[in-house]
Amino acid sequence: MISNCGHDENGRYSGGRAGDQTGTEWQIRAWYDRPWTHVLRHPDPDVRATIAALAEEAAGNNLIGYDQGQRGTFWEKLKAADYHPAKITAACEADCSSGVAALVKAAGYLLDKKRLRDVPADMYTGNERQILTDAGFDCLTAEKYLSSDDYLNRGDILLAEGHHTCVNLTNGLYVRDEGWHWLRVDGVWYYQDAFGRNKHGWCLIKESGGTYSHWYYFNALGQMQTGWQTIDGKRYFLEDQGDLEGALYRSDADGAQAIWSI
Repeated sequence: MISNCGHDENGRYSGGRAGDQTGTEWQIRAWYDRPWTHVLRHPDPDVRATIAALAEEAAGNNLIGYDQGQRGTFWEKLKAADYHPAKITAACEADCSSGVAALVKAAGYLLDKKRLRDVPADMYTGNERQILTDAGFDCLTAEKYLSSDDYLNRGDILLAEGHHTCVNLTNGLYVRDEGWHWLRVDGVWYYQDAFGRNKHGWCLIKESGGTYSHWYYFNALGQMQTGWQTIDGKRYFLEDQGDLEGALYRSDADGAQAIWSI
């Protein structure tokens, strides 16, 4: 599956109303053969996971639509929403490449990675390959990555150079499970891969055997944070007990708080 921002409500590239009027301007859909020319893959699994989670949020928020003429408004609203597309509350627009650029930049802010933060918001498909490789992405061109999704990782970026780009959301048939798992040491929770590498920064993690995912925050040592925390100058509350210890709370329009389920 991919997160695909491809047309306005009239099937055109510009001129429509702000926001997603049909639910298909930015949507989750099955992988398709564009054909693709490159796959951009960041070597850090935290980066890939965050880009994919943000791409899912963007596709799920119908206040985010498609319009090349207003392509910069998504990034402006995303900054104001603490870099989470699900928190955007005013209609805005992206196109495929400005949308990908905004997601990569947001991942840079959430994970404190300067090279990702510095990706230009006005990136387009003609310079995307160079910009993202300069930012640390690997560029894959073998036929197996371009002709199907069997070898794609969640969080890979698909590029048809000069034409289109989108974010892959699912691990392919032949992708090895990276084995992410919870580990508790001296009363502190960590989230590690099969090689013992810790998650850092914001991370969206699915309930074990469940339906919903929740945001968690891990400090520079990989330690899961709970209770009130100041992160990048903003205050957050993370569940401090129970089965969902560490899960992020959000407030609704009336100020009522509940764990943020995605």
